[in-house]
Amino acid sequence: MKISAVDVIAYRIPNREVHRIATLTLSAIDNVIVRIRTDAGVEGIGECVTEAKWNSSVMEAHAVLLQKYLAPAIIGTDPFRIREVWARMDGVVNGQLPAKGAIDIALHDVIGKALGIPLWRFLGGSNETPVLVEGPGYGIGFMRPEAAVELALKGISEGCRQIEIKCGHPSGPEHDYAVIAAVHRACGPEVSLKIDCTEGYTFKDALKYLPLYAAQNVVWAEQPLPRHELRSMSRLRALVPLKIALEESVGAPADILRVAELGAADGIHVKLAMLGGLSKCMQIAAVCEAAGLDVLPGCSTASGIGLAAAHHFAAAIRPARGCHASPLARAVDDIIKDPLPPYPAEVKLTDAPGLGVEVDWDKVAKYRD
Repeated sequence: MKISAVDVIAYRIPNREVHRIATLTLSAIDNVIVRIRTDAGVEGIGECVTEAKWNSSVMEAHAVLLQKYLAPAIIGTDPFRIREVWARMDGVVNGQLPAKGAIDIALHDVIGKALGIPLWRFLGGSNETPVLVEGPGYGIGFMRPEAAVELALKGISEGCRQIEIKCGHPSGPEHDYAVIAAVHRACGPEVSLKIDCTEGYTFKDALKYLPLYAAQNVVWAEQPLPRHELRSMSRLRALVPLKIALEESVGAPADILRVAELGAADGIHVKLAMLGGLSKCMQIAAVCEAAGLDVLPGCSTASGIGLAAAHHFAAAIRPARGCHASPLARAVDDIIKDPLPPYPAEVKLTDAPGLGVEVDWDKVAKYRD
């Protein structure tokens, strides 16, 4: 079997409301679909998530990169020989893990379909236990406490028992605390909270406020300090009564070794969309396990394609917390058939081969950019 063609399709699905966090304002899902075709008639689907705050690239740049450089480099290769495909991609451009990760996910989809098995099985996982969901959707963005409570209750009304809240509001930590306290009061002690500061705190503010958040049932604090301040993160971790997760500080398996050496975190938020798809993230998960670090699976602002890949990844590891679930929590539509509802409490993976999702090509045509 050989790769015979690679289709690159940019699309845009509007959000119902603008989503704001410390470093980014999102009004839509702006991503790129990668469709790998083979001479055996087997096709695979992947997705490149484009968020300028994280990977410094916009949708148009990723589309050109994939179409002009990466796609031609892999034509004629065996999709089962993923290491060779990566060598070819690395040979034409350095870095650019989100774009390469889209190809990697599509390759895994091809392999699963060719073998007639789901990716969770190919990755050595199981679907006996559903993948838990961290809600609501992609987390509670910047909003007033009353609106945050309303959104959180939508999640727990469907059975979700994990809530993420975005912190680092321009008004300061007092605003963050008001939101956290209101959500905790509304949801009760059985619902655990995670905050994502997105590099938005100083050491002084983090030292003051994280213990206050812990008293409101915040179990995890993600990326409280700027990504390069690992030594300060290590000092902070020893002084606060909750767990520290890192995201922006990690871009490759080698970064995990530095984090572990410094004792800078309890876990790593591993996003397939940003770190190179399933191949690279399985490597990162293995290093985390060896280093005694938890893995928090994620995907960022993906459609049902990218999220399906994240769910298979979560089923193949031992996740420390739930995963994102459905783009419908934020966006007006999805581009797969039979998408997940906006606020599920868990995801039950099936035995369908590959990613286990079917793209709605009429929807893709509708939202094509």
